[in-house]
Amino acid sequence: MLEGEPSCTPPEIKETALRMEEQLLPEKSKKLYLKIYSEFKDWCLGKKIGTTSENVLMVYFNEQAKTKKASILWATYSMLKSTISLKENIRIENYPRLMSFLKRQNAGYKPKKSFVFSQEEITRFLTEAPDKDFLSKKVICVMGVAGACRTDELCNMKMKDIIVKEDIIIVNIPTSKNGASRKFVVIEPLWTEIIRKYTSKRPTPDMPKLLIGFRGDKPTRQNIGHNTISKTPNTIAKFLGLKNPDQYTGHSFRRTSATILAEKGIDLLSLKRHGGWKSSSVAEGYIDDSISNKKKIAEMVQSSFTTHSLPPTSVSFPSTSVSFPSTSVSFPSTSRGPEHEILNSTIDIPAASFSNSSTNTGTAGINMTCHNCSINYYFNKN
Repeated sequence: MLEGEPSCTPPEIKETALRMEEQLLPEKSKKLYLKIYSEFKDWCLGKKIGTTSENVLMVYFNEQAKTKKASILWATYSMLKSTISLKENIRIENYPRLMSFLKRQNAGYKPKKSFVFSQEEITRFLTEAPDKDFLSKKVICVMGVAGACRTDELCNMKMKDIIVKEDIIIVNIPTSKNGASRKFVVIEPLWTEIIRKYTSKRPTPDMPKLLIGFRGDKPTRQNIGHNTISKTPNTIAKFLGLKNPDQYTGHSFRRTSATILAEKGIDLLSLKRHGGWKSSSVAEGYIDDSISNKKKIAEMVQSSFTTHSLPPTSVSFPSTSVSFPSTSVSFPSTSRGPEHEILNSTIDIPAASFSNSSTNTGTAGINMTCHNCSINYYFNKN
């Protein structure tokens, strides 16, 4: 009920308003929201504070920041924002100094994210793990990756939500975290085969939920709960022998699905629809972290830079003349044909002079001039 309600308000109106108030909070987290608000009001009572204000919240969150991480502070702020608005008609999102304080606490903080599976790892698990021990976990994996499903969505999935056709399986998620429904399909032959095999082994439809336990090859009459589903990625990671298996949590299937799509260049709107995200910030994070997206950006930035060969360099050497005494050069007997026949020839080279020369083509040479002959030697400057 709103504080400051006139005392003349009839009791039945107050009770109705109180019930409506509680309905405005998220059904799943209602108890947690009220608990956080109660803790805040108990703190105010201990400090003898009667009215909520920006200064009060600044001090409260400053004390909370000493023992809690930035992510916890933001979650607390979100719940207090809703409950204080409902019960006190105060909009704390309009407090700029409080927002600045929380943002400063968030600086440098890197939240831990669930590890993701590669496509090869998913395929290896589905093909190598024995159905006798892992059939239900394979179904959880297929549904989780194909539909970017949350743990709750998998836990609440029912047989009536699955339509099995000849070459396609249509899956409907009637309700999700944000209240929106969505659909996805499974078309990969190995994946559809796993689902068909699983549904054929299930007992009669008197058990509405899709995921039930198996003991060996025989199904049980016990539904697979939230904790078992959330631990399935960890079980898969251990089977595959992956490092840090504890980092594979119930959110890993959802992150794996989004990461695969981001790597294939999906647009933001399609990614939001696939995962059922209302906020763009989460979906944008997958696209921003995509290696393929970074490569495209690199190509756009760096394609304007072309590599040119260095211009030719001209090096000049001063003219030099060196004189040598008469020289005799003997050639061994060689035959290349009648026109090139030289037999034990000796060329007498009288006093010869050598001079160097250079060109702009990167080649320097030595020219030797003697009686009735001229021999040029060229070599590369490098």
